[in-house]
Amino acid sequence: MKKLAIVLIVSCFAVASLPASAADRPVNQWLRQDNAMIGPDAPIAIVWSPEVKRFMSLGWISGQYDRRAPYTYDELAFDPESGQWENWLPEGKNWGPRFGLCKTPGWKGRDFFKDVEGNVRPNWPDFYWLVGAAKNWTHISKNGICLFYINGHTFSYDPQRRVWKDLQAKGDPQNSTPLKTQLFWGSICYDASREQVVLFGGGNSDTPRGDPGTWIYTPATNAWKQCESDRQPPQRGNSQLVYDPARKKIILFGGDQLDQTVSDTWVFDGEQWTQKSPAVSPAPRAGHAMLWLPKAKKLLLLGGYTVNSTTDYTSHPYQSLPLEAWTYDESADTWQLLKRFAPGKDTPVSPRIRGLQAAVNADDQIALVDSDRKLWLCDFDTSSPDIAGTAKYGVQPGAVERRAGPYDPSWYHKDIPAADPAQVKTDLDSLPTNKWVLRPTPKRPEPNMDWGSAVFAPDLDQILRFSGGHSAYSGTAPQVYDVKTDRYSIPFAPEFPIDWCFSNDQVPGEWSFRGNPWMTGHTYKSTGYDPRLKCMVFAPHKYTYFFDAPTGKWTRNSQVNPYIPSFYTVNLVTTPEGLIAWAYTKNQETGLWRLNAENRTWEALPLKGKLFSPRVDNSGVAYDAQRKRLVFFIRGEKSGCQMAAYDIAAGAATELAAAGSSQVREPNDRESNFREAIYLPNDDMIMIGATGLVYDCGKNAWFQTKLESDKPPLTKEGSYNIGVMYDPVRSLIWGVNTRSLIFVLKFDAKSANLQEVK
Repeated sequence: MKKLAIVLIVSCFAVASLPASAADRPVNQWLRQDNAMIGPDAPIAIVWSPEVKRFMSLGWISGQYDRRAPYTYDELAFDPESGQWENWLPEGKNWGPRFGLCKTPGWKGRDFFKDVEGNVRPNWPDFYWLVGAAKNWTHISKNGICLFYINGHTFSYDPQRRVWKDLQAKGDPQNSTPLKTQLFWGSICYDASREQVVLFGGGNSDTPRGDPGTWIYTPATNAWKQCESDRQPPQRGNSQLVYDPARKKIILFGGDQLDQTVSDTWVFDGEQWTQKSPAVSPAPRAGHAMLWLPKAKKLLLLGGYTVNSTTDYTSHPYQSLPLEAWTYDESADTWQLLKRFAPGKDTPVSPRIRGLQAAVNADDQIALVDSDRKLWLCDFDTSSPDIAGTAKYGVQPGAVERRAGPYDPSWYHKDIPAADPAQVKTDLDSLPTNKWVLRPTPKRPEPNMDWGSAVFAPDLDQILRFSGGHSAYSGTAPQVYDVKTDRYSIPFAPEFPIDWCFSNDQVPGEWSFRGNPWMTGHTYKSTGYDPRLKCMVFAPHKYTYFFDAPTGKWTRNSQVNPYIPSFYTVNLVTTPEGLIAWAYTKNQETGLWRLNAENRTWEALPLKGKLFSPRVDNSGVAYDAQRKRLVFFIRGEKSGCQMAAYDIAAGAATELAAAGSSQVREPNDRESNFREAIYLPNDDMIMIGATGLVYDCGKNAWFQTKLESDKPPLTKEGSYNIGVMYDPVRSLIWGVNTRSLIFVLKFDAKSANLQEVK
């Protein structure tokens, strides 16, 4: 086999335009096109259109909620003479100049293909989360169109005619049983020899694997079908497929398995997948570009990202990799590094979590849009591979990159003293009264755990927590705190949902590749403990999930939950007869359900009388064991607290008019959210949060006391972002804050100097 070579030329200056002739252009040197910017948005696709002989930018991903200000058009064609993106406006539309900003029609509602004027155009603004990391598009060279598959829609764009078309294909993956949910992070490419499109990868599918497997779209019949290959690559996202026309095969490398990035190589011949075994592979990565160089007749890999172990607030657990160019020869099963580009102003940077968008023309010139939406061009010469670099930066095939620190289950047991249960017992037996005492836990989960609660498992003597979402922890692994040993653990390395890490939305689906539930946008009070199943229950999704701490595994039921699934309004409370859910019925009324432990389904409880509905952030419920009733709290529209009681045996709700209800509030108003409400059987009281606000069930009155706290004071977090639990074994109260610090309180009502709220 003839060895490849590369001409190494150090880039000194970025330039705005390129010589027209390929022979006059430098090779293996990135040249930034300073005049070619794509507004505030990232492109969905960068393609080379042989028909119009232009690099094109199609569609866009936007974080902008109001996208109808003047911007460049949705479809752009790069003009090499001016070094600018040309607005590739539809025929006859005078929406703006050839270059520069346009004012195009917007969309009404969520119609995916028609704007307010009736023009057929994809509604990118309403679906920007759905297209963010997907590589679900391909260029069909036979007729020059580009095919997209997004959110269950198969549609095409013809660059010559400048026309979008909704193909309304039959039997697509998302709308076929049993998938039914929106597919993210997949990849498609066109198999020219078989005249079909292949889709593989992506997640969020309601299948045992959590992915769709392999699907085939045939343009001639306008229909999808699932490929029943005997063997398929393991699940992954953000791993682009590329067609090798010389060998008539599709190549797959690497990808993001959500808890790790991988470096395996697979080949698909149209019917079966085969795993390859090269001597060396590029390092684990996802979001890389994969291109076929028609002149060199080589497959090229560019860029990508991998995981990192940050625990900083709102910092994504991903990082861009140094820009590398690798080639792969399928017949020889050989990866070789062409060049590792030095980082700096003259080198593009791969996006941190999204796919790197790149395209190649007939001269092996590549156009790439980097993480700053800047266009770069580079002419590749593959004649001299970097042999030393291949050995230095390559890895064994199948190597993975995992997160470390608190995302690694083994981290919690390393370099810490042996647990001393006897000392823990002594500490807990000698607690002072009416003071939150910080436990000296040597290692704890470090990501922010806002927006949720925690549950106490008396059978296991553990605190179980699945909390986060929004700008906090978004992983699939719960945290487990063992009271006897004062030690934390996690059952497995958490999976992260890429685009939805630190977003204010929940993943619009159910479970991960490993069958674990997605963290919702928040978790609030949607976790609870069922004493009969002896597990933590997570119930704001379409299905209910059960975490068994001894095995460290999530399972789910098969019943579609009978209430409206919402992390905002599903509230769970433990009773001796089982877990009860307070939520909205499907017709927007208030409902109560009890979990049947035998079949793990929710059964509606009778509800006579009037009970207010749960309200996001502002409601709570506790079980009053002495009266076998539920007590509900909700913050009033202006101030104070509205209350109700539900007699479980009678199935009846009544209003509670407790003394001091109208005055139950604090200056910062967080303590009156009532989400964390626990019953204290020894005192016949319900405590709200960590601040010493209590409801005396016997006196039907509110009282307040000041509780001391070790630093950082748990009391300042009120009831907003903490978990507060009662320990029936020791008659203690446990609290856990946003940074997973564990506090314990020995409450004595008689010496607490309770003051009546007036």
